[in-house]
Formats: sequence, C-alpha cells, structure tokens
Amino acid sequence: MDTKGLQEKVKNFIDERDWRKLQTTKDQAISASVEANELLELFQWETGKNLDDKILNGKDPLLFKKIKNETADVFFSCLAIADQAGFDMEEAFLSKLEELEKRYDKHKVKGDSSKIPSGE
Repeated sequence: MDTKGLQEKVKNFIDERDWRKLQTTKDQAISASVEANELLELFQWETGKNLDDKILNGKDPLLFKKIKNETADVFFSCLAIADQAGFDMEEAFLSKLEELEKRYDKHKVKGDSSKIPSGE
C-alpha cells in the first residue's frame, strides 16, 4: 500500500468513529508531538551503541516492538494532519526530500555530521 492509501485508511478510521469534529489540526499536531516524545522516551536512558545493539541484533524484542508502535503512532498523527489540512502527505514528503537533496548535496556533505538536517 502506498502513502495515499495509508492516508485514506487514517481518514476512514477517524471518520468511522466520528472524531473529526472532536479534533482540530492543532490537536493532531499536539498528538504528533506527544507520540514523538513517547518514542524519544524509549531512547532516554540508553547509550547509542547499546541501544542499537539491542534493536539491530534482536536482543530486546519488546523494546523493538515499542519503538515500532511509537513510530507508527507518530506516522498516524502525521497522516491525520495531512488529511485534516487537506494536503497529500506523499507529495509533501517527496517535495521536502527534493528540497533537502538540493540543500545538502551528497558530494558536499557526505560523512559530515554537522550537515545533518534537524527539523528544517
């Protein structure tokens, strides 16, 4: 399923529960932030290498599942924002990626961590 299909599933999920009248775009943005912080909380007390070892090598399947679930919650909120605001998330993502590719030319920034975009 593509992103448009996922956005439609989120729209249907919200509409089938008659939640649209209860949630503004602002509410969805707040939800995205809350969910992102729940994801971040899973990483809070772990060191980078230790956490990657647990996740990538399957040493902590419960942590891996929690990370997947929280990431999905963030994505759900983002799709809901796109639906509520009336834009195509796939188009928005591809447009942003194109902008980042121009701003961070791979030949100029390769291997340079100071050039990693942070929420621009």
